[in-house]
Amino acid sequence: MSVRVRFAPNPSGELHVGSARAAMFNWLFARNSGGTFILRIEDTDPATAKPEFIKPILDALRWLGLDWDEGPEAGGDAGPYFQSQRRDLHLATLAKVMEAGSAYRCWCTPDEVKARGTPRGYDRHCRDLPESERARLEAEGHPFAVRFRVPDHPSVFTDLIRGQVSVEPGDMQDFVLARSDGSPTFVLANASDDIAMRITHAVRGEDLLSAANQTVLIYEALGAEPPIYAHLPLILDSDRRKLSKRRAPTGIAHYRQEGSLSEALVNCLALLGWSSPTLDEILSRERLVGEFTLDRVQPHGAIFDRQKLDWMNQEYIKALSPGELRSRVLELHPDTNQEALAAAIEHDLIQTRVVRLSEVPQAISYLSARPSIDPNAWDQFMSEGRADATLEAAAAKLESLEPWTVHAIKEAIQSLVADLGLHKRKGPQPIRIAISGTTVSLPLFESIYIIGRAESVARLRAAREVSVSPAG
Repeated sequence: MSVRVRFAPNPSGELHVGSARAAMFNWLFARNSGGTFILRIEDTDPATAKPEFIKPILDALRWLGLDWDEGPEAGGDAGPYFQSQRRDLHLATLAKVMEAGSAYRCWCTPDEVKARGTPRGYDRHCRDLPESERARLEAEGHPFAVRFRVPDHPSVFTDLIRGQVSVEPGDMQDFVLARSDGSPTFVLANASDDIAMRITHAVRGEDLLSAANQTVLIYEALGAEPPIYAHLPLILDSDRRKLSKRRAPTGIAHYRQEGSLSEALVNCLALLGWSSPTLDEILSRERLVGEFTLDRVQPHGAIFDRQKLDWMNQEYIKALSPGELRSRVLELHPDTNQEALAAAIEHDLIQTRVVRLSEVPQAISYLSARPSIDPNAWDQFMSEGRADATLEAAAAKLESLEPWTVHAIKEAIQSLVADLGLHKRKGPQPIRIAISGTTVSLPLFESIYIIGRAESVARLRAAREVSVSPAG
């Protein structure tokens, strides 16, 4: 069997972490098996079938590197399939289901369905109406929906992750295939498209597990073979609750904008419910493709651990070449001072220290522009009586220092601290605050070297002379 899988998101304006995981598992499965990965936008709802809702999904997939193999024209760049453009096919499938005697017209209004509701929903009022009553309703032009005639036997299928799934007929209502306005429902359009696209495996979230039982019955009515299902576990937050944007960011765009690398996010999402045979956690895209199989996907909920993503992201940042790090930062923050960035990268000041790329512009800002001094830092270190002497001594040392190298700067500052009898760690803090504006910065000696002699001395003397109030 040649594997054919699809990712079929409903437009929402952004790609959710859970949807991205489903797309990735489909993509990995297709790439591992030499199969075909199809992207199909389920845009039948006019309220969401808008370019501004669809574009973010496509952008996120491309950023993650999840390229698709087919489109209405040819190739991934041609764009995905759009379900709204396939309505004629869906209605043709509906006609076949009705011809098979597996569907019927239902003239009940929503209020009538609700008023006569049973534990399983619809009471099948129109299922076996007398022919005379049907003729009257049609002649009078009453609007109708089309419902599937659920058979008297269970709906059964085998899920690769969950084993056999079975629903008794008494637990299923006659579900709607087409609404009273003629529009196909999700289950009809889904089954129709999967048949037409020859989908062999449906890999998707467990929230669609109940819909699979309905789809299997549609396939049965059409005499078609349903795809092999694999329903992925829910993604949970650190409190083991279903991941929700009400409690934490869930959109891929958020993680991209804050400086997560696509490689790190792909790696992290791949481990949500799946694990490598080696149990390694840092896995390149090539290894993921080579090792991914659906039989290693677990049925229990998978925790999306933000701290783990940050750890992975830092590992991937460390592995970037200097040129790649520079381009990634500028892609995310094009206004970053390029000279300061180049110097920070050259002296290895940021690559092993930042967790997210969004931290870089702020971390290096003082290298190119004199910072304001943090009042709390001033109160903690600069108000001490010995701070003035420390700053003046440092300015004098740096003013005449030769050669101007990182090593010479380090020796000069350490010698000054020893000569003044200062604490090795706390003693240089007034110097750090004068240079960077705060007590936490990139390495001090390299910072002084990059800023340069004249500006460093000027900052030290300005800090000595200036009086900063707690509010200032």
